[in-house]
Amino acid sequence: MSLAREIRLARMPGDRVSADDFVMAETPLPALQDGDVRVRNMWMSVDPYMRLPLTGRKGVRPGLSVGDPMFGAAVGVVEESRAPAMPAGALVLSQKGWRDRFVAPASDLQALPVSDISPSWYLGVLGLSGMTAYPGVEEVLRPVAGETLFVSAAAGAVGSLACQLARRRGVRVLGSAGSDDKVAWLKDELGLDGAVNYRRQDVGAFLKAECPNGLDCYFDNVGGATLDAALGAMRPGGRIGLCGAISQYNDDNYRAGPADFFTIIEKGLVVTGFNAGLAAPRGPEIAAALIGLLQSGELRWKETVVEGLENAPAAFASLFEGENVGKLIVRI
Repeated sequence: MSLAREIRLARMPGDRVSADDFVMAETPLPALQDGDVRVRNMWMSVDPYMRLPLTGRKGVRPGLSVGDPMFGAAVGVVEESRAPAMPAGALVLSQKGWRDRFVAPASDLQALPVSDISPSWYLGVLGLSGMTAYPGVEEVLRPVAGETLFVSAAAGAVGSLACQLARRRGVRVLGSAGSDDKVAWLKDELGLDGAVNYRRQDVGAFLKAECPNGLDCYFDNVGGATLDAALGAMRPGGRIGLCGAISQYNDDNYRAGPADFFTIIEKGLVVTGFNAGLAAPRGPEIAAALIGLLQSGELRWKETVVEGLENAPAAFASLFEGENVGKLIVRI
């Protein structure tokens, strides 16, 4: 019987995620039934939202128990098939988690087109990251030329796309990141008008200096203190899009609201929550738009690649230390 390797939850994480919270295990692969395929994963995604089910809290996604395999998206190739519509050699997107091989009904998988696009892009710019950044800028915030937009976690997968999409609209774009190297990358490579290292500088003071008349739009990936700083800098009637709160995912009180909630009322701010799932019905349309921008050179896509399934837990932990630039993925 063939065996597959998978990453399982060894213990519930404490205040910080650690590679020691996970364990590698082998599991037997079942024989294929009619309609099944066996897939070898090539690329696997690690994303901040994966932290939320590892807390025991109730949420949109069911929580994991110790011993459960980790969930998540992966791109792989069909090795063996008993599904005529998905033959051996087909490229597929799955939600079967952190493992090198698996057997599943073909109906559970999404066939991907064969093209010159890197398969890993379907885990980022053409996946969760793109389906968050594109509607966030183009439909939620809709910044116009002459306005100023601030993006937190601007050097991350979603943030870096949001910055570039906003710049295409003639918007003045500011960003925050967690290192001087990232700040330099944002300004030198992505062309941001200004950026701040939130670990060393006061974000509120930065925003007030850069936007003396108030900030028009804020694309929030982090929540917490940065959201509070942005609220203080917003002009009356400004728009805020909330799609993440990574600064609080390790905190038992991560659902706590802004420190000065009344600011939203006093300034008449428009605050909208959004996520990639809400954009799913328009996924093909959004992906086509992003592919066009990538192929024309109007968008740049950055990946931080970690080699080996066994290193996925350490890669996941590094997300919450802000070590990656762009999209963090694991090559298996």
